[in-house]
Amino acid sequence: MSIQADRGECVRLAERLGLNRLESLSAEIDLAPQKKGRIIHLKGSFQADIQQTCVVTLEPIETRIEASIERLYDTTLLTLGDGEKINDDKDIRADIDAENDDPPEPLMEGQIDIGEAISEQLALEINPFPRKPGISFVDFSSETEDGNGAGIVKAVSSAGPFSGLATLKKKLTK
Repeated sequence: MSIQADRGECVRLAERLGLNRLESLSAEIDLAPQKKGRIIHLKGSFQADIQQTCVVTLEPIETRIEASIERLYDTTLLTLGDGEKINDDKDIRADIDAENDDPPEPLMEGQIDIGEAISEQLALEINPFPRKPGISFVDFSSETEDGNGAGIVKAVSSAGPFSGLATLKKKLTK
């Protein structure tokens, strides 16, 4: 099936994900029953055009995300509207490799919300700290060329992240 988010859905999803804008979101999804229909395999790909703010320059960045999605749903597990899980048939267990596979998700009120699955996967694909290409924090630092910072604190010194705390502790115990 082909899915295309409309303008209103893009606006609401951009707000939910903390984006400046979500220009477009489309997906190609296949649903295939497995284990005699007890497991539904959702597999596909999606594309999204997003706009975020550069964490260094605060300028807008346009990004195209192209990613795949794959999920399993267990039709014997149902989630009620209040989030309570029930099992239709306690004797049915899917043959899932617990070390290599995510466990199957329950159906929400007997249905698969494909739009929500795509939204969740999109959220995982978005860069949480976007930077314009070629931009580094050094270019925007107030540290001088001789290394004397004007109020700049280095996050991690060569001695390790807690060396500054050790120095402070020594000063306080004197």
